[in-house]
Amino acid sequence: MSLKKNFSPIEINTHNFRTALKGFDKEDVKLFLNAIAESYQELIVENTRLIKEVERLSSHLEEFQKRENLLKDALYLAQKTSDEVKSNAEKEAKNIVKDAELRADQFLRDALLRTNKIEREILDIKVERENALTALKNLIERLSYLVKAIEEKKNRENVEVISKE
Repeated sequence: MSLKKNFSPIEINTHNFRTALKGFDKEDVKLFLNAIAESYQELIVENTRLIKEVERLSSHLEEFQKRENLLKDALYLAQKTSDEVKSNAEKEAKNIVKDAELRADQFLRDALLRTNKIEREILDIKVERENALTALKNLIERLSYLVKAIEEKKNRENVEVISKE
């Protein structure tokens, strides 16, 4: 009989023992049982090794899952922080624009006030110029009348002097 070390359940069930006068050949049964025991022992060792391998892989899997969760948490936190930074930057940008618009409006109002003030000053200067021009014309007119009056008086005096002579 040729015995293999690893038996399948079918081989074990279908194995025929040779019979001897008093039953099965004891040596053949012993060899077969030893082979089954060795095969079973190898299976136990292999099963133990596989259980340890499953435990090791499960441990690695748990570690990877923990790392994955940490990465997910970090990614979520980074995204949340990014969103907050973006939101704060947008708010700050809006505030800067609003402040710039307010200052621009104030500068514009100030410029308009200065423009109005300058225009009033120009109008005041024009009025003063017109008043000065009118006063000068009046002065010239009065001086002209005065010169005419003096000339007429001089002419009359000359006429009187000539007539007295």
